[in-house]
Amino acid sequence: MPEEAARLYGEAAALSPSGWEDLLLQGHALRAARRTGAALAAYTAAVAAAPGEPSAELHRGHALRLLGRPEEARRAYGLALAAGPGAPAGEEARHALDQMSAGGAGPPEPPGPGAETAAADHPGDDPPAGEMPPAPLAEAASAPAAPAAMPGPPLGAIAFDVSDLLIHFQGRRTLTGIQRVQASALSAALRSGAPRRGGEDPRFLAFEQGRGGWRAVPAEDLSRLLDVAAAGADQADPDWIAARDAVPVTAPGVAPHAFTEGEMLVNLGNSWGIPGYVRALRAAQRARGVRYVPFLHDCVPLVMPEHCVRVLVQDYARWFAAMGVHAHGILCNSEATRADGRRFLDELLPGLNLPMAVVRLDADPRGSMQPDPAALEGTRAPRPPEPYVLFVATIESRKDHLTVFRAWLALLRRHGAARIPRLVCVGAAGWHAEAAMNLLAGSPELSRQVVLLHGISDGALAALYRDCLFTLYNSHHEGWGLPVTESVAWGKVPVVPRHSALVESGAGAAVFVEPQSDHSMAAAVERLLFEPGALAEAERAVSVLGAPRSWDDLLAEVVERLEEFATAAVPPPGERIALPPGLRIPFRRTDSTRPDMTMALSEVIRDGAGWGMPEDWGTPMARPVARLRLPLPPGVSGPMRLQLELRGSGGTPVAFALRVDSAAGGSGTLASPPEGDFATALPVVLAEGARRLELELEAPVGTGLRALTICREDDLLARLEFLERQRLPPVRVD
Repeated sequence: MPEEAARLYGEAAALSPSGWEDLLLQGHALRAARRTGAALAAYTAAVAAAPGEPSAELHRGHALRLLGRPEEARRAYGLALAAGPGAPAGEEARHALDQMSAGGAGPPEPPGPGAETAAADHPGDDPPAGEMPPAPLAEAASAPAAPAAMPGPPLGAIAFDVSDLLIHFQGRRTLTGIQRVQASALSAALRSGAPRRGGEDPRFLAFEQGRGGWRAVPAEDLSRLLDVAAAGADQADPDWIAARDAVPVTAPGVAPHAFTEGEMLVNLGNSWGIPGYVRALRAAQRARGVRYVPFLHDCVPLVMPEHCVRVLVQDYARWFAAMGVHAHGILCNSEATRADGRRFLDELLPGLNLPMAVVRLDADPRGSMQPDPAALEGTRAPRPPEPYVLFVATIESRKDHLTVFRAWLALLRRHGAARIPRLVCVGAAGWHAEAAMNLLAGSPELSRQVVLLHGISDGALAALYRDCLFTLYNSHHEGWGLPVTESVAWGKVPVVPRHSALVESGAGAAVFVEPQSDHSMAAAVERLLFEPGALAEAERAVSVLGAPRSWDDLLAEVVERLEEFATAAVPPPGERIALPPGLRIPFRRTDSTRPDMTMALSEVIRDGAGWGMPEDWGTPMARPVARLRLPLPPGVSGPMRLQLELRGSGGTPVAFALRVDSAAGGSGTLASPPEGDFATALPVVLAEGARRLELELEAPVGTGLRALTICREDDLLARLEFLERQRLPPVRVD
């Protein structure tokens, strides 16, 4: 009764903390029942539950081979061989690869129950409780050297991640900045079905933190959501509520998305504020070779952290560190952004040379929006023919409204309110803008001439662009400057500071001023207002540029860049970073504002779904079993110590199991760990050429990891620092 056995194995897997062995056996039973497609799903789930387990990769390869998918089968066999060189599963994978090259027979029948996991369950006699003797690894086969960067396969399926867009729509209907760019590009993909790869339309995915994976978002629902969002600003509108609720952030009843081999996950927005995203991405990369391409809109939190909320800077720094390890290429909106990103990547991972391509955001931002002056009724917005100047930007310190307000106040005092047009500022309130707002509140003559608007519809914004005299866009630093492109698209002259990417977005059309100079800003405005022919001449320069390109053209360029990334020779994500002996890796929520190696390693080492989110003291276990995966640098071998700083509830045993390059490396138990913070050290013997050390912890949920260090047995300084840290905890100076 193979199908009944498969059902029972599936139930057992759901009850097990890890469950990969039961998933493997479920796959065997399904193969025996000749349900190869279902067997592949079970093997794939086993790979996701136990990344790097050679048996799971081996049998996934067998199923792919039976289903007539040889390229994917070769990849699975290759992963099995790399994870278990010298092990039975690795040797079987090597034999399968040889068979495929020679055109030989198909894979063997699945093993009977218990055969697959017997060796894994009983790697040898366990040591006495509480002891962790060095594992006898000196005779173990050495792992292969780290693979060189090799060109990848051609671009296949493309999936656009829309997670942050859905999160945005939970609290707002109108779009700004990054979300506007993302919505415009996605609308182009939805309209045309491009980029169509291998006969398939592009996919649209949403990440769900609780599930630790992605789900498909129906194209028709997403298209309606974007159309309705652009049609108004009223969040109580029944049509808006229906469209938004049709595409929720989480959808528990929807099956998770099954990535195809080598699928490219493209995020045109951002993912740095989404908990658990990187961990799930890493699992998808191991299981299916998913290729990740983010869009870097700017590096402002790293370049100018003083203009951002500190927690935002910390989240961004962690994301940037993880991005360098996991991305296969990076899209950038300007040469300035690429230069910023390259600088910080080179500091983080010297020599990686990750591909970075510029896709300028010079597409027509108007889309299908039509000016709707009626949408401005009830606001302080000027009505034609009253002249005004437009400034579209979030009201925050980076956008430097203070310089603009100072310039406007100087103009009012020099020429009088009758000769100076009103300044219309469109943007929601941000952070660190107190100085600008205090100036506005403290000056009645200025507050009469400045109009603040936010949350207006696209039609209202279009009417403001159409009818303004010209625009201002001020900032301390920009990744691109979308309002500059919007101004040019409407045929309006933008006045902008000459720095960062504004030099690119305003090229050929902008009137440039000195950065942070209210005198220079006021002088430029005076010329456009009072010098005969000055505004007309500036408008001719804008008209010479012609109509902006379409978003379909921009999307086509995105696909061209993705095709280049797909075949670029870059090191695999798992080979870009290693844990140097003696380096302490903390696992608490860091307060650092610069991406560094310890950030990246902290993310990479915590493996699988057994870990919760980092807290101020460290990272708690979310399940009774949690894994650590330590990438080792070349040349590390011999007697070592794995030094762990933990937090426990006291009394309940904590069990450890070590594996080195998937080979058993010993196990042991702390029979009575103390309550609160404590530390222990595990002896490890690494064979020559070892590449990966794995540690499985079995302990009560809530037990946590504060930090770890691996060092040589004879590194007395590292051992002393470890001991001193336990007895003399460092003081954090505020």
